Amino acid sequence: MKDCCSVGSHSNLNILIAGKNPQLHSLTLELHNQGHSVSIAKFARETLFIYASQQPDLILFGEFEDTFETFSSIRDINPASNALFLLDVNKPEEFEPLFEFQNVSYLSSTASISDIISHISKYQKEIARQKEIKDNSKLYDLILQGLPFPALLICACTNKTILANKSALKTLPIKDSDSIVPFIPFLAEEVRNNLFTDQEAYRIHSLKSVFAYDRFWDLTIEQVAPSVFLLLSLDVTDQRRQLQIREEMERIARHDLRSPTATIVGMSRILETEADINEEYQPLAKIVRTTSERMIRQIDTSLTLIRLETGSLVADAHPFNIFRAITAAIGDVSQIVEEKKLKIECYLDDTPLQDECPVVCYGEASLIITMFSNLIKNAAEAAPNDSIIKVTMRDKDNQIVTTIHNLGEVPESIKNSFFDRYATHGKKNGTGLGTYSSKLIVMASGGDLSFTSSLSQGTTLTATLPKPPEN
Repeated sequence: MKDCCSVGSHSNLNILIAGKNPQLHSLTLELHNQGHSVSIAKFARETLFIYASQQPDLILFGEFEDTFETFSSIRDINPASNALFLLDVNKPEEFEPLFEFQNVSYLSSTASISDIISHISKYQKEIARQKEIKDNSKLYDLILQGLPFPALLICACTNKTILANKSALKTLPIKDSDSIVPFIPFLAEEVRNNLFTDQEAYRIHSLKSVFAYDRFWDLTIEQVAPSVFLLLSLDVTDQRRQLQIREEMERIARHDLRSPTATIVGMSRILETEADINEEYQPLAKIVRTTSERMIRQIDTSLTLIRLETGSLVADAHPFNIFRAITAAIGDVSQIVEEKKLKIECYLDDTPLQDECPVVCYGEASLIITMFSNLIKNAAEAAPNDSIIKVTMRDKDNQIVTTIHNLGEVPESIKNSFFDRYATHGKKNGTGLGTYSSKLIVMASGGDLSFTSSLSQGTTLTATLPKPPEN
């Protein structure tokens, strides 16, 4: 957006000069040279006709008869019309009535051409600013009216609605007499007090599942101009109900599936360790156990994923050793590692790790283990046979940064959707939920997850987790 005070060809003025001041001829030439459009009128009737037909940006009165009556008639046509009066300071009886007019300027009739031009330049900047505000207002109006959901422009100074689009007027109980901005009374007091305080930062507030007008709404409140905020509201009632139904179904599935699967785990352990079965079938018992254990983890993960998506999961955060979480995750993918003859190496900075590492992070250990299991499994599946996966931990300020590197490049077709739900490529039994759920877990833990990938450098996943807060 251009500076509202910038002066360019688009902001040249249409000026009407009314009067017989001897300087006006020189002034007219100078204004023409600057690119302004200038009209001249000597009498009241001619002035009114030109103003009505051209609607000039500025009227300059110089030694003009019936000045007060003429400009009063112009103000009847346009209350916002701009005027600059050149006054004979020796005739106060002529110019004193002009002081009744608001938003006009005055100069002495003996002022130099340069002084008059300087004053007109100030008008030029102000008029350009007003035009830009008006154009922006029209643009906002056009954009907002086209939105299929309620949108409001709010004035923070008056706490009133400046503009409500058609969808807002149709959906919300808005009346012209209302002095209360919609949705605001339904917010917690702490949120209300924080919305419009820091107007220097132009912050964006995102509020999820606000219950108002018997519906649930996702609200976005963004500052778009000094003291002016845009409020967008999306009705998420149906989505919320569907997610609640889905979560309830997940709970039922978890209970109905987990219990018998846990029984299979217990029975297979007995078969594997205590039952006197043929040695030929021992590996089958182990496969039954490991498969059923994986099923339990998948059942638990599916419910966790739903709770992460709906925002109903509150992580039970506590300090824990991140190296132990990583080694537990490595144990979960041991079958793939063995099948592909991979080697997983762990480092603290550049120091190889074997048994222990003092690095502690902050979060829910079970979720972090699940996250690392997904990421290391993803790396193992993508890595070439007989290659090395390198896991490196670094203690940086108030964060623990862990990178997982494997040879091989992420396919171009999924690079832009790598962390999206169901994004997968070339995996026979891949669900596309591993990186997606890992991203949700790390975000819910107050961290971040990213990746880089190229044919020459391989793929590196970077997980950032917070350190325990200082007491």
